[in-house]
Amino acid sequence: MSGTPLSPGEPAPHADALRDEVAHLHEAVKSQRDIGMAIGLLSARFGLSTEQAWRTILRVSQDSNTKVRTVARVLVATHDGSAGPEDREILARFVVHLPASGWPAGPASGG
Repeated sequence: MSGTPLSPGEPAPHADALRDEVAHLHEAVKSQRDIGMAIGLLSARFGLSTEQAWRTILRVSQDSNTKVRTVARVLVATHDGSAGPEDREILARFVVHLPASGWPAGPASGG
């Protein structure tokens, strides 16, 4: 290790940049998880292949001017019942771009 030793309590150089990068990576992992789950949900609900489901998410994103990660997050949140008012508002903007049978307003009822 080279450089000047740090005084006690002095933050390490680039510590803020490293914290920002870690936070960004955590968000990226969560977004990728949501996208994967949304692909699975679309595949199951509409009988699509994973490629068709991915292309559907991309088309919905483009047609509604909504980020892919947001489309995925809202679909997952709506499916599992954790969608709040903001998520329902976002869903209302892009639900018309989903396949014809639409998307439920909440979690699927068991029965």
